[in-house]
Amino acid sequence: MFCLDHNQRDGTAKLGLIEFHTLWTKIQIYLEIFKRYDSDNSGTMSTHEMRGALTEAGFKLNSEVLQLIVSRYANSEYAIDFDCFMGCLIRLEMLFKMFKTLDKHDSGKIELDVLQWVCLALN
Repeated sequence: MFCLDHNQRDGTAKLGLIEFHTLWTKIQIYLEIFKRYDSDNSGTMSTHEMRGALTEAGFKLNSEVLQLIVSRYANSEYAIDFDCFMGCLIRLEMLFKMFKTLDKHDSGKIELDVLQWVCLALN
């Protein structure tokens, strides 16, 4: 579903009790959001439902970014299941956290050299 490296902080690739609790709490919160937006109880969300769910999870994204997310995480019928929803949210958290770290002047813009871009893309 997602990489432990994004959720653990001590470099061991293992979750300690506090890290596990934090992750478990996020999963529970995201599951409740998913259930609220899976209005037909199909076990998947439509792309329209996904927009609301992402907003409730704290990610206000424009249509272009939402289209990229759908192309990455939705199935051939443009539906997103819970595993993909979780993977998307974990990835978005990591990307926004990294962006904020790199945006030293809080300008909403960053510059990356090739190595930084590759590390960000592969992380």
